[in-house]
Amino acid sequence: MAETCDVCGEPLGEENVSRCLICGRRFHMAWSTDAPVENCGHAFFDERSSALGFICSPCVDENREIGGSIIDMG
Repeated sequence: MAETCDVCGEPLGEENVSRCLICGRRFHMAWSTDAPVENCGHAFFDERSSALGFICSPCVDENREIGGSIIDMG
């Protein structure tokens, strides 16, 4: 059985998948601008560690203080 996205419930492929740094959920995250996937999370910049991270949409909604660190992938 295929693994599913913990955010939208759709099947996850082998590519364009991330794990949330807060809760550990696996979710759809495009790794290129032309990837055929709808993002179920966001990239963010953690100033304390100077690192790029990925957070699922539910965790962003629950942790509004992260909002200023979200990177627009638009």
